[in-house]
Amino acid sequence: MLAVLVSAAAVSCVSDADPVFDKNATVRMQEALKNAQDVLVGAQYGWRMDDFMDEENTTAIKGGYTIAVKFDRERVTAWGEMVDNPATSYTSYYKMTTDDGPVLSFDDNNYVLHYYSTPSGTSYNGYGQTGCYKALGGDFEFLILEAKPEMVKLKGKRGGEIICLFPLDKEPAAFMANVKETGEEMVISRFENASQSISFDVDLDNRHIILNHFVPASEGTAAVDTKIVELPFVFTESGLRLSKSLKDALEKVKVEGMDQFIEFLRQNDTQDLAWSQSDRKLSFAGVSVDGILPAGWLSYSDYIGEYSLLYNETCTLSVKLERDVNRKSYKLSGMNANYTLTVNYDLATGSLQLRGQTIGSSGEYTYWFAPWALAAGGSLWYSTNYGMNSELDQASYDRDPAHFTIKWVPGPSSAGKPCDSFILYQRHSSGSGNSGITDTSWHFPQTNYRLAYLKSFTKK
Repeated sequence: MLAVLVSAAAVSCVSDADPVFDKNATVRMQEALKNAQDVLVGAQYGWRMDDFMDEENTTAIKGGYTIAVKFDRERVTAWGEMVDNPATSYTSYYKMTTDDGPVLSFDDNNYVLHYYSTPSGTSYNGYGQTGCYKALGGDFEFLILEAKPEMVKLKGKRGGEIICLFPLDKEPAAFMANVKETGEEMVISRFENASQSISFDVDLDNRHIILNHFVPASEGTAAVDTKIVELPFVFTESGLRLSKSLKDALEKVKVEGMDQFIEFLRQNDTQDLAWSQSDRKLSFAGVSVDGILPAGWLSYSDYIGEYSLLYNETCTLSVKLERDVNRKSYKLSGMNANYTLTVNYDLATGSLQLRGQTIGSSGEYTYWFAPWALAAGGSLWYSTNYGMNSELDQASYDRDPAHFTIKWVPGPSSAGKPCDSFILYQRHSSGSGNSGITDTSWHFPQTNYRLAYLKSFTKK
């Protein structure tokens, strides 16, 4: 009899403490789903989605990417950074379901929402990706952790990343145009504030930012950076948004001798760094850091134009650099009508990179524009990693910024064998019988298949 009374009392206490659980679990889940959908649909202009990648995934890209989404009761429309035109959108169905909690699932194919989350094998998938067996680190199914008009918090079911949605205050296409403009304006990878002992190193390609304790150079002493924390970021309309607030990111960070500095940073609950294009600064919580351009830095557009290429001491060619992938690469024409070469642009240094690459084929031969260490014994490589880098001739730029000269210097190569030239080589599929390209229609003028001692480009 006593046991029955204790049991009854216990039930009564639980009921009094949590009356919400009088409802059936299924009813509660359906109410949570309805509330989440009401919130998603209720945003007049839609939502900004900070889509951070699961970087533990071995084929993931780094950092975060901005997406805009707008919901009705059945469909979602999405705009994304991977699309060249910010006004281009894709519409698909979505699903609200349950799995250990309310779930938002983009289970219908959508170019933007599936771009980062679709695996690819040895062949290309529908997004032009290959070799990404675990996709690029994105998700298309999310647990709904919180849904309020001011923010929706999601957690990727596959990667576990926390993804937040914030309501837009303008049409999604206009928003995405502003985000892309910020990304294009941000060309600086180094920021410093000596008085506050802060510096930032920004990896614009991988979308990571490193916050350092910074001691500037003094007479006889080089500048010193002590890394405090590294965080992924996304581009926003006004700058960068970190994956965590400084307060949260520094919660467990300890660096010997830096307790006071870290505590100062930990007082900031900000995730946003404001970018000022006019004076090239990043700022947060009243602190500004000045952008530092490396010596010889040139913008992507500075390089576009016609050049006189100098090689083999006295040989010249008229060549042209044209846009390929904005802020990533150019097409180099003029060496031969059969092919153009790809020249990479390094945003951090504002310089060019000319690497080995395939330029065509004939029968069982692949034609290579191959890196060549002529002065160091004549080794050549079938490699897209080896080649040469550019350096600005500052004196020529100071004399005439419209007609400057860039010098070509050895880039990555085999140890002790710096690349100073390029050679046109044909490589047989069997691995034997390789030689300089014998078809003279592929040769350089004046010097057949050898581009010996590449010296410079001078802009016309």
